[in-house]
Amino acid sequence: MYEEILRGIWRIQVPLPRSPLKVLNSYLIKGDSRHLLVDTGFNRPECREALEQALQELAVDRSKTDFFITHLHSDHSGLAGAFKTDTTKVFCSRADGQIMRVGNTRAYWEELAARYISYGLRSTIDDAIRHHPGFRFHESEVVDYHYVEEGELFAIGDYQLRCVLTPGHTPGHMCLYEAEKGILLAGDHILGDITPVISPDIVNEDPLSLYLQSLDKVDRLNLRTVLVAHRKMLEDPHQRIAELKAHHARRLDEAYRIVTQAPQDAYEIASQMTWDIRARDWENFPAAQKWFATGEAFAHLQHLRQLGKVERRLENGIYRFYVV
Repeated sequence: MYEEILRGIWRIQVPLPRSPLKVLNSYLIKGDSRHLLVDTGFNRPECREALEQALQELAVDRSKTDFFITHLHSDHSGLAGAFKTDTTKVFCSRADGQIMRVGNTRAYWEELAARYISYGLRSTIDDAIRHHPGFRFHESEVVDYHYVEEGELFAIGDYQLRCVLTPGHTPGHMCLYEAEKGILLAGDHILGDITPVISPDIVNEDPLSLYLQSLDKVDRLNLRTVLVAHRKMLEDPHQRIAELKAHHARRLDEAYRIVTQAPQDAYEIASQMTWDIRARDWENFPAAQKWFATGEAFAHLQHLRQLGKVERRLENGIYRFYVV
């Protein structure tokens, strides 16, 4: 399914099977001589078929289509290698591109899974990796990414799109901003009816601090139209930014309250936090969602640690958090 939502900008809805995100909004900006496709979907047949069909019906010459990957997650980057040609480029931030270069290696996923087990995740390394969609549906080949920096310009059709670095959701999440028209292609930085996951990564100790700073940065922009990567569009971008900040303030309070009851690891704390997911209880959470929830809890605990409210101790290979 696709539609022209602004003159020369098409939203292509790429299905994400068995994902609570449901679909990815991939954006095609058509120009006179070249086009730009923002994000691609998982590396799985359903995503590839939907994207291929839309590009064919829109008469898009893939040899003249470059790709912009807002961030490293496989629902955004998974098909970049499959769709690029010898005459096209794949753009992304340096921070995320360097991770994606090793993201299809077993060694990377073993390191990441070992980190989550140290957060308390009740899993073996093999099981943790096996259930993660980032491992299952990442790109099948290493892409020769072209790194972009803050302020770099893409002139496509009627649009002058500048790169805006918004770390937090990932170390190098990058948006595209059209200042004159007030348009932001936001990736997962801002979402309308769900909140972007903030998880620890192999680069930053306190990703939530970076995310909140990135929200403030985007809030200072003139925003009239925000094109999000999942679910519904935004009616009031600045109000939504305020809501996201309030959400994380509540989650910080919730995590702190749980720690005050007893020292616990992030997995134990996540099991007592509030999640918007269809599951009877924590034991019935899908394995991948337990990974994400544990990471989200750890990120908030790390922020509380930076604020001086909690401390962490490594006990038998697991980080446990204590009230200061």
